[in-house]
Amino acid sequence: MSIATLKKLTLIGEINEKSAIMEQFQTFGLAHLITLSEQTLDQSTDATIYLREALSYLMSAPFKRRTQIPSESIELSEVIDRVIKNKHDREDVIDEIELITARQKELSVWGDFEFPPLDELNQYRVWLYLVPLSKEALLKKVEIPWKIINKDHKSIYLVVISVDEPDAEQVPFPRAHIGPNSLSCLAKLKNEALVRLEDLNAERQSLTRWIMPLTLSLNDTINAHELKLAEQLVLNSGDFFVLQSWLPDESRPAFEAWAQGLPVAFQLDAPAANELPPTLLKNDNIMGGGEEAVSFFQLPGYRSWDPSIVIFFSFLLFFSMIMADAGYALVLGGILLICWQKLSGSETTIRIRNLWLALVAAAFAYGVLVGSYFGITPSDGTLLSRLHVINMNDFSSMMKLSIGAGVLHLVIANSMVAWGRRASLVALSSVGWVLSIVGAFALWLSYMRVTDLDVAATFSLKVVIAGIVLILLFSGERKLDSVKNSCLQLFDGFTALYGLSKAFGDVLSYMRLFALGLSSASLAVTFNDLAVEARDSVSAGGFILFALIIVLGHGLNFVLGVMSGVIHGLRLNLLEFYNWGVKGEGYPFKAFKKRGE
Repeated sequence: MSIATLKKLTLIGEINEKSAIMEQFQTFGLAHLITLSEQTLDQSTDATIYLREALSYLMSAPFKRRTQIPSESIELSEVIDRVIKNKHDREDVIDEIELITARQKELSVWGDFEFPPLDELNQYRVWLYLVPLSKEALLKKVEIPWKIINKDHKSIYLVVISVDEPDAEQVPFPRAHIGPNSLSCLAKLKNEALVRLEDLNAERQSLTRWIMPLTLSLNDTINAHELKLAEQLVLNSGDFFVLQSWLPDESRPAFEAWAQGLPVAFQLDAPAANELPPTLLKNDNIMGGGEEAVSFFQLPGYRSWDPSIVIFFSFLLFFSMIMADAGYALVLGGILLICWQKLSGSETTIRIRNLWLALVAAAFAYGVLVGSYFGITPSDGTLLSRLHVINMNDFSSMMKLSIGAGVLHLVIANSMVAWGRRASLVALSSVGWVLSIVGAFALWLSYMRVTDLDVAATFSLKVVIAGIVLILLFSGERKLDSVKNSCLQLFDGFTALYGLSKAFGDVLSYMRLFALGLSSASLAVTFNDLAVEARDSVSAGGFILFALIIVLGHGLNFVLGVMSGVIHGLRLNLLEFYNWGVKGEGYPFKAFKKRGE
């Protein structure tokens, strides 16, 4: 639950051993490479395009053979060619079937017929026209032979016989182009195409037995490509090459063991003040869900702090306050139980699963505290009623709870910034924000308790003033070695004070916790009341209406509660909190390692 300490590794080896050492360094797989060479990197990935395409096509097959290593001695390039050919042939057949289906729809209104040979009609041809119903009267002006063969609510389907195509004056209607094939012929062609599609699907299913060899081949191809790119990052200097990378301090013993016996010399140094190493977050899988949110939104800088644990617990609190129902929490837990096995693959999915489990537990606990079970409040005297200690309808208390959560959130953010800057006087500006926010909150609480409060005499106002003074004096980072710099430092302080309105707005943003939680609870109660009224007012089928309103109403409220909890819970963490607590942005630590190991 911190940012890993990194060391700068400088490794020197002989140029003739470069390829072998780089390959072993890739196997070591714990370091982030630093670019030393100025040459243009070859970013081409053509070597894997067709392999990726073939593997993606087989992985998306609805039916697969069991995972295996086939005993057939066939070159994988030949397998890839067969897969790509199957894909293209299958796409062509699907397009043909869709085209035939569309043509059948167009032709169905004309009927199942075939054009007669020209010699049977004495070189006369059959021409087909679509006549809008609104222009039916114009048919009287058509002098050449014609006949209506069909009619619907929009058009008249007209057949005209003529040696040459009639011009617009002879037949003033748009001509219909239906092609040379009849409905019977189209049905035969479609059936043949469906048979070919079945054969191609069967071949595709058979080819899925090559998924594992292709995956291993993809890993080898990517590893070789990344090794080639990594060799371009290394600096060649005469008979030697120089490699630099960032190495986690905890991996130092493993690296020293790896380097033993290799013809290399190395040195490990702490990052210089002007260097910006990558950010490597260290969180266990239990609370790693906060790290996933941080990595998705914005990584903190290397010299900042890891907000993952704060975001984890605050997200649990915010989600619980928005959902505000123990019954809905149990439904969410049931969905998690169904998806449990599917979320046991990668480290990321395991972290998401653990976060989901924590959300269920927190939402259930908060739902018990507010005494809501699908909108039903437990009866007095029961165990559940004794656990009901938070009254959602006490607007004053809920407002204090929501704003208090926001104040605590921003206080933690500014406190961590102050701790990170503890070696500089600038840290006092963050302390000033803590004092201003806490003092203003305490002053508001006092005002809520006392009708005619003497604000000037309160200790809270003195705390706010002290905080403002600290913000005014220490927000700038200038050296106070001249009158000009001192004035500019004071100007920086006045500029920073504009953040007071921002702090006020951000704290009020946490009111959404109360508003959304109250709306969710109110909707649950409303649906229950509607269901009971429908049951009691309808003699026949009342229970059906009751069940429908309960299922659909609570289902909608549950979905809205989950969506609101996720969206607004993350918003308060990743916008309001992040703006105050995380200064600067980092870039991720990417270990140079072999894929698939």
